[in-house]
Amino acid sequence: MPNAPGILLFVLSTVLLSSCASYQAKPLDSAAMQESLAAPSPALLQKMASELKHPRLPPLTLDFSKPLTDRELAVIAVIASPDLRAQRARAGVASAQVFSAGLLPDPQLSAGLDHPTSSGPDLVNAYNLGLSWDIFGLITRHAEQRIARTQAQQVRYDIAWQEWLTANQARLLGVRLGYLERQAGIAGQAEQVADSLYQAARRNLKRGDIKLDEFALRESALIDARDRLLALQREIEKNRQDLNRNLGLPPEQMLKLGIRPAAEPEATDPAQLFASARHERLDLLALQAGYASQEATLYRAVLGQFPRFNLGLSRASDTSGIRTIGASVSLDLPVFNRNRGNIALARATREQLFAEYSTRLFQTRADISQITADLMRLARERTALASKLPSLEHAESVLREASQRRDVPLLSYETIRASLLSYQLQLLSLDQNIAEQRAALDIAVGAPLQP
Repeated sequence: MPNAPGILLFVLSTVLLSSCASYQAKPLDSAAMQESLAAPSPALLQKMASELKHPRLPPLTLDFSKPLTDRELAVIAVIASPDLRAQRARAGVASAQVFSAGLLPDPQLSAGLDHPTSSGPDLVNAYNLGLSWDIFGLITRHAEQRIARTQAQQVRYDIAWQEWLTANQARLLGVRLGYLERQAGIAGQAEQVADSLYQAARRNLKRGDIKLDEFALRESALIDARDRLLALQREIEKNRQDLNRNLGLPPEQMLKLGIRPAAEPEATDPAQLFASARHERLDLLALQAGYASQEATLYRAVLGQFPRFNLGLSRASDTSGIRTIGASVSLDLPVFNRNRGNIALARATREQLFAEYSTRLFQTRADISQITADLMRLARERTALASKLPSLEHAESVLREASQRRDVPLLSYETIRASLLSYQLQLLSLDQNIAEQRAALDIAVGAPLQP
């Protein structure tokens, strides 16, 4: 064989080998898993919170020496949640797909050697070398890049949406936990009042001053008060565990919370909020990116109905030593297939995505309308309940002073005090529902959280 083909093969082999990627193992050993399960240190959380880059969550300065606000809980959840770590790994896959789509198709090299086995004068080894390139890959390259870029954009929006949901779940759990602790404080006072009434009734029963049915009522009231306090304590513990799991913290870790009252939404008109949600919600933006990707997929499928062809160059020598050089073109004949199956599939998928986007818009509008209606109803209930408190508070104050002077029985004062505590619990429960509905409205609209 002549030296020229050998030199060409050597050069190509050297180039190919020098550009190869290397393999490095990453085993699922105990050390790697232990590192993955470890919660971030406070110093690392502070650093990451100050450098956070999210379209809806501004960075902030964490101070663990003070009680944490709901917005600080939201940022910690985005940084430390174990569920989000796996979600963010999808962004690396999408970036790799964009990189892959931008690569040019590799040329194809073919080589052959024929050794004459029969005897004859002046027979030599024959060889052939061919170099071909898929030109059709250049035609669809732009469409492939557009598909990969829009898919990567969709993945980024999807991840940001999952981060947004996790952040608001942490806010919701923090708000709920704060109100439950306040309710437990009042429920503890109500239990003490019920216990004092029960003890007084027990003494009066022994003296014969009250009947057995009245004593039974006091005993039942004490049991109800204790059950309510225990139920609140169980709910507090459950929410604390849920919050720690959401934040990626150990179950035994106790957080100091300083949840602020939920701010009034800037707008409560459902139509205005829906108009804002259409360009703010990250899941809607992800669906738009997915639809754009499918448009590019359909365009690529339409290009696929045209003939696919390769260009090639060849050099050969036969057994008599005659050398030749030539060019070749190969193409598909679009007679039977014509890529009609892929085109039909791409069009049907586009219609499906269009319907999914429309359905998500419809659901978003319905959610916003429902939440705003619930907020208005809860506000009316709170106003009506709050209007009764001043008279109860005044009556409690008057009876307290009268009982201290022994002008009225202690039982009468404790009864009105128990009623006041019950109303305060109802008011706190309403405040909790209002705060949770406002958090739900933030999720439904998708507007950025204010620092």
